[in-house]
Amino acid sequence: MSKPLFQAAEVLDMAIDIERQGLAFYTGCIAARASEAVSEVFEYAADQERRHIELFARMKQDLAEYTVPESYPGETLSYLRGFTKTRVFSTIDEATCSAEAVRDELEAVEMAIELEQSAIAFYSGIKQIVRSSEQDVVEEIIAEEHRHIRRLLQLKDALQYQDD
Repeated sequence: MSKPLFQAAEVLDMAIDIERQGLAFYTGCIAARASEAVSEVFEYAADQERRHIELFARMKQDLAEYTVPESYPGETLSYLRGFTKTRVFSTIDEATCSAEAVRDELEAVEMAIELEQSAIAFYSGIKQIVRSSEQDVVEEIIAEEHRHIRRLLQLKDALQYQDD
């Protein structure tokens, strides 16, 4: 009996969805009332999210027929759902509404840090599933997400310093 297979393209659909949620959050925060410093960081993050969407879409085209063997049906999807449960937003609409409801810039930055951290957790899981030839791309996206967090932490420190 052959092992069940999981379509790797489904994983990339999830990654694209995560990036779209981030894009919705960042653009919503910019539109809401962000200062110049916060807007600059969020515009950069939004541009990065757009770039990641394009990257994952290209990877998906390349992986259209690529499957991952599973020990039982639904193994991979169950594994990845564990990562997605920790996401900050579950839909694009929720990300947009959260951006609009943010009370202040510090809260927006803190939410952005959580968003980036949950993306890293998910992409770390993805890295184990995609073809070895695609793992470097996923690793670079993880590194970019870490850079986003560092930049957001610097912004958070600056905002907290202003409040003191």
